[in-house]
Amino acid sequence: MKRKLLFQAALPLALISGPLFAQDVFELHGYMRAGVGRSSNGGEQVSFVLPNTGDSPTAGPGYRLGNESDNYLELAMDVRAFDKGGTTFKLHFRPSFRQYYATRDASSDAGGNVDHSMLSNANQQVWLREGWGEATGIFGKTGPFKDATLWAGRRFYMRQDLHIRDQWYWNNSGDGVGIENIDLGFGKLHYAFIQHDTGNVDTGWGTGHWPGTPQVDQYNRQGTVIGSHDLRLSDINLWSGGTLTVGAQYNDARSKASVENPSNSNSGTQFSLLYNQSGVLGGDNKVYITHGNGSTFWNWYNPDVRTDHKWVEAMDIFYIKPIANLEMQGTVIYRNQTTPDADKTNADGSADTWASQKWISIGVRPTYFFTKNFSVAYEIGRDQLKFSSEAENRHLLKQTLALQWSPQASFWSRPVIRLFVTKASWNKEANRWGPVDAGQFSGAKDSAGNPLTSGLTFGAQIEAWW
Repeated sequence: MKRKLLFQAALPLALISGPLFAQDVFELHGYMRAGVGRSSNGGEQVSFVLPNTGDSPTAGPGYRLGNESDNYLELAMDVRAFDKGGTTFKLHFRPSFRQYYATRDASSDAGGNVDHSMLSNANQQVWLREGWGEATGIFGKTGPFKDATLWAGRRFYMRQDLHIRDQWYWNNSGDGVGIENIDLGFGKLHYAFIQHDTGNVDTGWGTGHWPGTPQVDQYNRQGTVIGSHDLRLSDINLWSGGTLTVGAQYNDARSKASVENPSNSNSGTQFSLLYNQSGVLGGDNKVYITHGNGSTFWNWYNPDVRTDHKWVEAMDIFYIKPIANLEMQGTVIYRNQTTPDADKTNADGSADTWASQKWISIGVRPTYFFTKNFSVAYEIGRDQLKFSSEAENRHLLKQTLALQWSPQASFWSRPVIRLFVTKASWNKEANRWGPVDAGQFSGAKDSAGNPLTSGLTFGAQIEAWW
């Protein structure tokens, strides 16, 4: 009798939701990393990063193996809300959670509201990184719009990733609306309007600030929004295995009358090209070239920060399997950044230390598989910045050796559990914009009374995506 009552109670819900569940409407994907680490001179593990190379606008902790000092989780939920007759509506949600080693405290409010400010704090951070919907099959069954998708909401927009640096090098994400996959025959056309975050939360990597700390609105940004028009043409087939994507972006700054001033006028343009060649030594090779100015320098991170920068950047990324059991990813990056009047002072007469700068980065992570499940990875990366106003360059060399256990003998196999040791060395000029090691080592002195310019960390980490 009890079973019959339960069945009768559940039947209406099953009749409503049955067609949806029968079509596998819900999928759960995600990414996570978590671990524990120490520094050789005591205290928590720190990340080694040269400011303006591994933090904004490129994001990430520089060369990341054995160099990440946070617990981080993304849950990506995809819902097929409607699928019938060739018409599909899908919803996407991605809440994210972060806790930094330096403020390890599981007892704190996971919502980031321990001070009742309703803001993320230095200990734990929670975001809704994505919340958007899309519709396909709404423009007819023939013609270039047959497979086009209309979307709206907050999303990661066509991001391009350099894994070993956790660097999203082409990243115009935010809140927006757009249409994509318009089939032109020789390629696919995409347009998006993206309105960016106000950027008043500190990103934190290696800058000496607590990551996630709400910042004072020093740029008078509350009344200014940056909207970007993003036009891309992708899937241009050149030859066997060779494809091309080109893009143009224009950022438009708008301020309400009460806060309007010249410093809020922060427009920008950017032109990008991405060439991908598959079938290279069992992997692929990507070449990315971009030229831009103004607020496009920061894109998703802090586009409302006033800047007159102009820059050109070229990047090569390869993933190869040169011999049996050996896989690797590597990169070479060059960026030349200037201001319009590189040899002049600012309008207020102060020295313009941003006159020009060149960033060169070279790194590689070879991984050798001794068994199906066990591998050894070695990562070495060097970043160098040279400012025209400084006699010496700033540089950081970081190396990591890691023992790894994963389900398959593949560079991309996850989950992976690692035991690692990391060594970094830098020159004293590298600390001009804050300590490259959060002050863990450079805050100490050697026997001659000079700040330390090297450090060692070790620890364990699990990283997974699914």
